[in-house]
Amino acid sequence: MINPSCRYLVPFATAALLPAVAVAASPSLTIYNQNFAVVRDTVPLDLKAGINEARFSGMTAMAETDSVILRDPNGKVKFQILEQAYRNDPVSSGLMLQLNEGKTIDFFVREANKPDHKVSGKIIRSGYGPGGRGAGQPIIEVNGELRFSLPGEPIFPSLGDDTILNPTLSWTLNTPEAVKFDSELAYVTGGLSWKADYNIVAAEKGDNIDIVGWVTFNNMSGNSFKDAKVKLMAGDVNKVQPQAPRDFSRNERSKVMAAAEMADTVSEKSFDEFHLYTIGRPVTLRNQETKQVEFIRGSNVKAPKIFVYDGATMNYGYWNYYRGEGEYGVQTNKKASSAKSVG
Repeated sequence: MINPSCRYLVPFATAALLPAVAVAASPSLTIYNQNFAVVRDTVPLDLKAGINEARFSGMTAMAETDSVILRDPNGKVKFQILEQAYRNDPVSSGLMLQLNEGKTIDFFVREANKPDHKVSGKIIRSGYGPGGRGAGQPIIEVNGELRFSLPGEPIFPSLGDDTILNPTLSWTLNTPEAVKFDSELAYVTGGLSWKADYNIVAAEKGDNIDIVGWVTFNNMSGNSFKDAKVKLMAGDVNKVQPQAPRDFSRNERSKVMAAAEMADTVSEKSFDEFHLYTIGRPVTLRNQETKQVEFIRGSNVKAPKIFVYDGATMNYGYWNYYRGEGEYGVQTNKKASSAKSVG
């Protein structure tokens, strides 16, 4: 049974998260249940002897750049990284306005009951700040007058060589000889998470239930991953987080596991207080997408109903004074709760 709530405090070391693996055409993801993941991807390099410039435009918007490792997975190619730069300012209308501040461009104007036409305006201020944050209203000068809004749809000149369409990592590399190979890129990123969800259907009468377990992925990283090889890590890494709500106790979960079958698409490996799960088939995770993969399904699992009475259940911090007796006491619970016992 997938248990995303394992808790273990260990020293964090980036190198420990990036073990040597073979280069694959598709990206590989190891997703931790703490809203971060280790990404491994392939960057084809065709280098000449001397100084080279290389670029990879498949980065996430939440990459931790101090974790980046670029290497030859076979350990045969010698090269030196002279510089590494990460940019997360993909081209947009606001960015193009900023790049053209002080310049005059055309604006396409559509007005009701009038033919479409163009007007020229000088961009005094773009209204675009670093990282896409607003820097006030745009100011456009049209016919000697200032407007605090765009007069129409801006028509920009062609893109310059310095603009990017996606978050990009670039390098200046030095190599003693010409070489062509597939390098491995690995880095830590935020914005990727997973959790285990369970759906239970209980009959109106009888002691049997049907249970379906899902691995729920949430990709808010700013990048999509097509046909990724996905592994899931359950266990805290250098972080202590509040206990996640659970439908069953650990003992009850193990009993469910004995009665249900884990799907062939998920396999488990345990070490120390960690559990590593491998999704058996490639998974495409699109940006801003929540996706579920079934990992367990059980029918007619024995779950008899039991009744539990806890007389100490009360409103926390609330004490009741019993008049007539002159004593203080707790306000006790007067109801019994019901639950399904798996076993």
